[in-house]
Amino acid sequence: MTITLRAHRVLTGEHLLAPGYVTIDGQHIAAVGTEPPDAATIIDLGEHDLLPGLIDLHSDCWHHRAHPRPSTSFALDETLVMLDTEVVSWGITTHFVCVAVQDDAAKGRTPAQAAASARIVEKVRDQLRADHRVHLRVEATSERLDLAADLSTLDCVSLLSYMDHTPGHGQFQREEDWRAYYATTGETDLDAMLERRRARQPYTETTRTELARLAHQHGIPLASHDDDAPARVDQAHRLGVRIAEFPVTAQAAAAATEHGLLTVMGAPNALRGTSHLSGNLSARDALKAGHLGAVTSDYHPPSLLGAIYALPAAGLCDLPTAVALATRGPARAAGLDDRGTLAAGNRADLIAVTQRAGRPVVAQTWIAGTPAFGSWSRA
Repeated sequence: MTITLRAHRVLTGEHLLAPGYVTIDGQHIAAVGTEPPDAATIIDLGEHDLLPGLIDLHSDCWHHRAHPRPSTSFALDETLVMLDTEVVSWGITTHFVCVAVQDDAAKGRTPAQAAASARIVEKVRDQLRADHRVHLRVEATSERLDLAADLSTLDCVSLLSYMDHTPGHGQFQREEDWRAYYATTGETDLDAMLERRRARQPYTETTRTELARLAHQHGIPLASHDDDAPARVDQAHRLGVRIAEFPVTAQAAAAATEHGLLTVMGAPNALRGTSHLSGNLSARDALKAGHLGAVTSDYHPPSLLGAIYALPAAGLCDLPTAVALATRGPARAAGLDDRGTLAAGNRADLIAVTQRAGRPVVAQTWIAGTPAFGSWSRA
């Protein structure tokens, strides 16, 4: 069936059309323009905005949903179904769910959990609405490179990254900050965790090099995490990294731009105007300096849509630029050439957005041309 959606504003991921028309033919976009095709069946979305479906490169909230209280757990597969409904309701149509190869039992990050999680995504992703993919995060101090190599062969693994959560590296420059953060996770033996990670520090360069080899072997984009200095970004560039996630200093973000890496910052950071960790780089400052290439939900799916409307409202950029931060930018960095913009031939992943109480909300989501959430109504 072919239909044409008319919206007061169409944000294509590159331009703004006011009004605009997007024609869907089956699973793909057939045409985009300021005039409807001849003899079109038009659905008028009124004052709604029409955007590409949002692409979330780093969603680290699945396991929090599975363990909402220390004494309460839900099965990972049923929790993923719940999360699928949540992200689609916030306009996220391509969802990179984080799976961590790490020694952090209090946060549910263990090798066994990583293996189970990735295989659940592989098993059920075709039954869900959003396009769920695994962002496989590997702690640089981990001893389980064998597990990372095994999981990298799964079709659902579409992004690899390395991280180092040892005091003196990345986001935790001071040991007291590291201890304060991990004390909130329920970890009962911080001394033992810290001893394990410091003992593995001599092997972190080997880990990064091996992950780069795996990424190249399987054609998976590679990201660095929490770069704290230009030297660390220089190393990432030599390893073939394409994405710099959450650089913690302005100097690291500038180096990422210089090397052509896509700089990704958290949408909660962009929405609130500051990082949740004191002293780390603000996404808004990165944008003002010309170093912000994408935003991602991090731990809070609603923030992704909120951020792309909040940044223009704060006078930091225009709306087409903000939309591209959650659509075109992440699509290109992840090698997803069939989405991220409203253009003929692309997947028909779209969202209709309206305002409620001064905040953007999704009225309807289409995934590959099929309505997946909500229904449109005039605001």
